[in-house]
Formats: sequence, C-alpha cells, structure tokens
Amino acid sequence: MANVEKDFAKGKPVYVGLDVHKQEWVVTVLCQGEELYHAAIAADPQGLIRTLRRFEASEVHTVYEAGPTGYWLHDALMEAGFDSMVTPPSLVPHVGGRVKTDHRDSKKLASMLAGGFLKRVHVLRPEERAHRQLLRTRNQIERHRKQTQNQIKSLLLFHGKRTPATLRERWSDGFVRWIETLSWEHDALKTSMSTLLTLYRQADEQYKMLTKQIEALALAEKYRERAQLLIQIPGIGIFTAMAILIELQNVERFKRADELASYLGLTPSQRSSGERIRMGRITRCGNARVRTRFVESSWTLIRYDAQAKATYERIKHQTGSGKKAITAIARRLALRVRRVLIDKQPFRLAEGGRLAIGRDKMREARRFVLKQQ
Repeated sequence: MANVEKDFAKGKPVYVGLDVHKQEWVVTVLCQGEELYHAAIAADPQGLIRTLRRFEASEVHTVYEAGPTGYWLHDALMEAGFDSMVTPPSLVPHVGGRVKTDHRDSKKLASMLAGGFLKRVHVLRPEERAHRQLLRTRNQIERHRKQTQNQIKSLLLFHGKRTPATLRERWSDGFVRWIETLSWEHDALKTSMSTLLTLYRQADEQYKMLTKQIEALALAEKYRERAQLLIQIPGIGIFTAMAILIELQNVERFKRADELASYLGLTPSQRSSGERIRMGRITRCGNARVRTRFVESSWTLIRYDAQAKATYERIKHQTGSGKKAITAIARRLALRVRRVLIDKQPFRLAEGGRLAIGRDKMREARRFVLKQQ
C-alpha cells in the first residue's frame, strides 16, 4: 500500500470502485477526490476487506458492475459493515475517450459513486436467489428438452420415418416406444437416435422433478397467498405466477407503476428534439424473462377481459400492428398485477368479461387450493 497517504482517510468516507474479474479485482479508493489506493488483488473478499479496514474510514462505500460473478462479493461486503452497491453496466454513464483499461474502469466507478451518478441493482436475499436459480434451471432444462425433441424429429424426417396416424399425441410414452422399435439401415443411425432418446429422457426426468419442486415452492408460506391471487388472472398459471413472484419478489419496492414498467422494459423509447417528440419501440431493458411471461399471458387476457380486448383492438387499428398492441396490453397487465399484489385483492374482470377460464385453468386453480388443505 505504498500509494496510500498515511491517515489521510481516517474518519472520512471513502469510495471504492471495483473492476471485478474471475481471477483478480482491480481496486481504486478515492477520498475527497484524491486517489489513495490502486492495485490489482486476488479475487478474495476477505483480503479486500482487510485492505479497506486499514484506511480507518468513517464510511466505506463500494461499487462493482453486475455480471457473471454474481452477488457473493456484495454479501461479504455488506456482512463486513460496508455499503455495497451493484450497478447495472448499461446505466453507467460513458465518459472519456476510447481508451479502456481496468484502472480507468475502477476509477470511473469510484468517481461516479462519490458523485451519486450510479443506479443500484436490487439484490435479492440468498434464499430468494436460490429460488430464482431453481426457476431458471427449470426453464433451461425445458429449452434443452425442446431442442432434443426437434433434433429427433429432424432425424426422423430426414430419413423418411413417418409417425403412425394412431399416435396423435407427440412425445407420449407410446410415441417414444415407437421410435425405439424403428429399424435403421446402419448402426451409426441407430446409435445417433439412441443417444438423442437418452438425452431426451434425462431432460424430461429432470424437468418433471424441477416442476414438482416449483409447485411445492408455490405452496410455501412465502408465496402461497400471492400465488393464489395471481392464478385467478386469465393467462397466468402456476409457473407464470411463480416466475413473477420469484423474479420480482417484493413489488412494493416499485414506488410508482411506471418504475415497474421501466424495470420490465415495457416503457416506449423516446427521441425528442425541440418541439418534436418521437415515441419508439419499448426499451427492452430490464428483466426479459418476466416481460416475456406478461406478453404471453396477455394473449389469453384479451379473450376474457372485454376492456383489454377493446384496448387491444383500438391500438392495433391505430398502429397497424398486433405486436405493438399486445405489448401495450402486457404493460397494463403488469401494472394491474402490481396493484393486485399490493392491495392483496383478487383481479377483477371488466364488465362484460368472462370468468370461466376453461377447464384446464379451473382444474389447476382447484388443485392448487386442495394442496393447501
């Protein structure tokens, strides 16, 4: 620490910018605009904490950009009594020229932190992050399973293997057994199909296991009441409800409705110059997973909510785009969901809407209620 002026930061607040990498962290410490310390250190939170404690500062404020390194460094800094901020890289103001180095990045973060120019990522608690990972793992396995299914279908099509008309339901046990009975001209083709079927079975088994865990999580005290409120909304089932609850957690942190819309990337972009104001596409910033869920649910909502249907038709007529119209409905749905969760009151369909949501939906809601008893 030869570049530290002795006792300069004692009793004063310091601002620490961290450029975080897998193997090392680049650290810059500022106090009253002066750079007191800069070094590349090993990626060890306890070593960093020991270094920062030697300044004997009255307050230690740290910041690093959200990324693949996650939040375990944030947890360690908070536990040590420091103020830790994780900031979204897309919202870090761009300053300076084209020269980019780790030192400049860490110093810029420290300077921006001291000036109050950075936005803070809402960091979930460790348990909430674990629940989110479970949900995201299920989604990943679902994509892997779908990809394997497509590979199997492509192999069947390429070699002229037609599915019997009696097998109407694809990917039933009967359909898989039929594939197993197929004869192939070459052992290499038989091995290829056998390998794909093994991958499919593994993915399907893991997907079903994760599905049961998410269903059990929906019945836990933390989520049960809110999940039951959400599944009453047309288009929102158990897994969409849990995606909303787990990804967003406490919606009350969005003080205004437009804050939630902005977080979901459902706010129109805007370009203004003088008296001219141009509204563009949605920003697509924020949580794409929940945004996609709201858009998918909106297609069902407009079938059962008369007001939502009328709004959809009006916007579609004005813009000539059903995609823009359904995106607008998704934004309205997200804001209504926020109101439902804050007020803890059931979703109300507009006058003329239908409460019957179909047998599958009602069966799911009934099964959810019975599991609680």
